[in-house]
Amino acid sequence: MSTRRASRPAVEAQIGQIIDGDFEIIDSLGAGSHADVFLARQRSVGGRRLAIKMLSYLYLSLPEADGRRAAAAMLKEAELLGHLQSPCFVKVYRTGFATDRRPYIALELAEGPTLGQVFAFRPAWEPHQMLTVLRQWAEGLAELHARGWVHRDVTPANCIVGESILHGLRVLTYDLGTATALTERPDRFAVGWLKEHPPGTPAYMAPEQALGNMVDTRADQFALACIAYEWLTGARAVPADATRANQVLEYLRSNSPIAKVPVSELRKGIPRAVDDVFAQALHRDPTRRFSDIRQFIKILGEAFPAKKSVFTDPTFFQRLFSRKSS
Repeated sequence: MSTRRASRPAVEAQIGQIIDGDFEIIDSLGAGSHADVFLARQRSVGGRRLAIKMLSYLYLSLPEADGRRAAAAMLKEAELLGHLQSPCFVKVYRTGFATDRRPYIALELAEGPTLGQVFAFRPAWEPHQMLTVLRQWAEGLAELHARGWVHRDVTPANCIVGESILHGLRVLTYDLGTATALTERPDRFAVGWLKEHPPGTPAYMAPEQALGNMVDTRADQFALACIAYEWLTGARAVPADATRANQVLEYLRSNSPIAKVPVSELRKGIPRAVDDVFAQALHRDPTRRFSDIRQFIKILGEAFPAKKSVFTDPTFFQRLFSRKSS
């Protein structure tokens, strides 16, 4: 399996360009297999800073039919984001096409560290701190599920932890590029160099997704459980080398246990009841997991002793954001 990405020079060459006569590209924020994301300034709205998500430059080298299919998927992502009401999802300002006919989405700029960066900054979190974040994320995903969609790429890299005047601590999900309607075929993204690569991130991928089967909302529950397990223990729920996607996929496609080591054995003070919750949420058989993602988070919270969350302490996020901006 190989996943190609646009070269750094190809991405950087777009900095300084004006998109659709209004959006000035300032810097690159990231590049993935489907899209490149840029920091931009909107001239018509007083230089407002926002994010521009544009179909990857590599799609220009694919057959025209693949390009059209990928463009339609991106515009569908924008439409879906526009309908979601949860504060977990960034706002869509505009969609359109660049001069090379690649579609773009102008999005609210999600500022703050990704959850992966938060892990690196403070690896040992109190359970109730973790639950404060995961409850928000689960609520957003529950709305997505209620609309008949499954995310399929719930990862620490796809979640930003920010602050706002209205919402206080705010969890932002900005990438629905692999979201699929429950009725759609699992090979929706089988174009070009991605034909042999199941959509999603192997380290947080449900076994049925790794097998290329149809998935439902319980695949997102599995991914969120992987994140919670890693958050509490510092270890991956799928015990394989996360830098080697093939190895992770092989493990997911096997009959080996997930997670191999209970949480209570990796971290002192964790009740055994928590192990039972993870055993269910990470079950290889999706029908054995919780009925929905809200129930998973509810039962997980009930497994811990009652304790007031200290996550509202502003000094922690002041330090975190200061570190991010330095």
